[in-house]
Amino acid sequence: MKSFNSFLILTLLAFSTLAFAQKKTNNKSFKIKPVTENNAIVLADENAPHFMQFGIMSRNHEEFRKKYGIAVIYQNCVISQFLSQKAKENNTLVAKELTEKYGDVWKKDLGFIPYGL
Repeated sequence: MKSFNSFLILTLLAFSTLAFAQKKTNNKSFKIKPVTENNAIVLADENAPHFMQFGIMSRNHEEFRKKYGIAVIYQNCVISQFLSQKAKENNTLVAKELTEKYGDVWKKDLGFIPYGL
């Protein structure tokens, strides 16, 4: 009984300290800054047109984004069925619009074949 009581006290003590270990935020949300003329690096807006790629980023696509207004967003190396389908549909739509607007020139400027094409 004595060992059970000491186990119970130690367990309650351990779990009570977990509540204080959590940081509380003041509801500050992360906002994406608009691209400015200085060369500040900002995150791509996922609602803006973009190509989805998987794996390690092989090169910088900033010039392509500036020229065509299309960003390249890299995801994890692990590809789920959902992300694969989402990337194929997204990249097909973006490629179709670029081809209608610029022909096949954009493919050379991009330097790789987008996932799913």
